[in-house]
Amino acid sequence: MRIEPADAHAAMAAVNAAADGSEYPLLVDMSDTASLSRQARSVFTIRCAASRIALLGKSPVDRMLANWSLGVRNLPTPARFFTSNTEAITWLLVNQTTSRT
Repeated sequence: MRIEPADAHAAMAAVNAAADGSEYPLLVDMSDTASLSRQARSVFTIRCAASRIALLGKSPVDRMLANWSLGVRNLPTPARFFTSNTEAITWLLVNQTTSRT
């Protein structure tokens, strides 16, 4: 799957709608993502209802996309890449009350 700006806006709108005015930790399974356009990456720099974001992937390509996305721009919320679902969820839940710095 290639993520374009319209896809990124739709994903953020769905997160905001589900959160209904609150903030929650967000687990993003990016294992089916083949590419992320530059414009879509820009969309993900806009604040949404996610208090923290764990990017979950399986392959070296997933890691490359995540590192490029995390390193290119300052994200509005803490975010990390994981290959373990358990580690990602633990990071999201244990750290959900820490500061955004």
